[in-house]
Amino acid sequence: MRIATGGFEHETNSFCTIPVTKETIRRTAVSGEAFFLRNRGVRNMDGGTIDACRDLGIDLVAVSRAELDSCGPTERAAYEEFRDRMVGELWTAHLEKPLDAIALNIHGAAVANGYPDVEADLLRAVRDRFGDSIPIGITLDLHANVTPEMIAQSDVAVGYKTYPHVDTYDSAYKVVELLYEQWKSGKRFHRALVPLPWHITPASGVTLSGAACEVMRYDQSLVETNPAVKDVSFFHGFPYADVSFAGASVTAIAETQEAAERAAKQAAEFAWSIRRSFTAPINSEKDAMDLAEKEKGIVVINESSDNPGGGTPGDGTHLLREMLKRNIPCSVFGYIYDPETARQAHAAGVGAKIDCFVGGKTDKRHGTPVELHGALVKALSDGTFIVKNPMGEGGTVKLGPTALLQVENVGIIVSEGRVQTLDDGPFEIVGVDWRKMRIIALKSSQHFKGWWQGRADAIIPCDSEGIQSADLGIYEFKNLNMRYYPFGDPATPDQL
Repeated sequence: MRIATGGFEHETNSFCTIPVTKETIRRTAVSGEAFFLRNRGVRNMDGGTIDACRDLGIDLVAVSRAELDSCGPTERAAYEEFRDRMVGELWTAHLEKPLDAIALNIHGAAVANGYPDVEADLLRAVRDRFGDSIPIGITLDLHANVTPEMIAQSDVAVGYKTYPHVDTYDSAYKVVELLYEQWKSGKRFHRALVPLPWHITPASGVTLSGAACEVMRYDQSLVETNPAVKDVSFFHGFPYADVSFAGASVTAIAETQEAAERAAKQAAEFAWSIRRSFTAPINSEKDAMDLAEKEKGIVVINESSDNPGGGTPGDGTHLLREMLKRNIPCSVFGYIYDPETARQAHAAGVGAKIDCFVGGKTDKRHGTPVELHGALVKALSDGTFIVKNPMGEGGTVKLGPTALLQVENVGIIVSEGRVQTLDDGPFEIVGVDWRKMRIIALKSSQHFKGWWQGRADAIIPCDSEGIQSADLGIYEFKNLNMRYYPFGDPATPDQL
């Protein structure tokens, strides 16, 4: 069997002012041997695809794959150029030696100018070139805004089940397994989609416990108790993409259409029945620090409203300003996106004291720059480390020039890179031993818990002003369906 893989992975936050450009994609996209070098041995989607093909004896061809940091919409010409190149590479691979299937690792919440549903357009372009003869499998993020066309244009669609996304590898592996099973049997699977009139915020969707965990386990039971059902995926959706079709949904794959539709319906009804249990604490930066001071041991405060993994700038200063005000011994913020200050610290060198303005340089919503006088440059790093979090374990992060500034009792890590903090990597590279810290602040919604849960004595969410707040009522949406729960509350999902 011969499979080609590629894809365009981007989670779009319409409120972010940072666009995806041709240059952004050029720096990120890989294909061929570069794809294998970057992902072989890594616990991510692409690593799962690679290992599944190896284990099943499948010949894998890698065409263009762009894995982009979450931010604002993609420029139209940039997306179109990538799409046409990827489809062209798929066709060239097919002409060299016929493909038996295509496995695309995508997201499900990508928006480009002129293309509100990027994934559907990308799949349509592949179908237009290949027709219906070649099966297409897609791996989707749990936060995908799944549309009927995405499902209609693909033969197999599997979503992550966990949040933190510690099963990205497993989800992509499963897509290959199902494509292989189809190829061996000569029979196509059936799929079903049930959209739900429901907007779920990342702050309320953690599957480690609570309502989202209940849904995940229920869906697993549907697969385990019915051999005809191959997969059930519950998607939380991503309301910050601000598209009319955003919302939660359920998909199912089965040997018969009846089994797929029944499983999807059962899963959707169960999730909907406990929707009011999907809640999240909304703590201001002051509230979060008040709570942290009352705790004993190591406290992690996650500023989820400024989570770069959800398209925020990562340079918000609301929580940082409050930390400096409290000046609690053994406090550290890891980290603030600030290329200017990081480069300034590197130019000054370790041991120097600098005057600088930290953070708040992308927009006003996330706070104004914090003015520092005589900040000690305590350590410098090139920003490179290996991911320890089960989500992407083994992958390499390159933050670029990174510095630890010390202001009285508070350490501030600043960096040229803009990625959410997943584990202790940003701290370790500048010599901070998190075990000796009292207060650790970072920017992430839930993914950090894949590593920090069980290590920190307490985790306190901070929902300061930002573009990924748990309070959807603060945004001026232009396209989002405002009749959906929690804005409206239909008694049943089909009452809208």
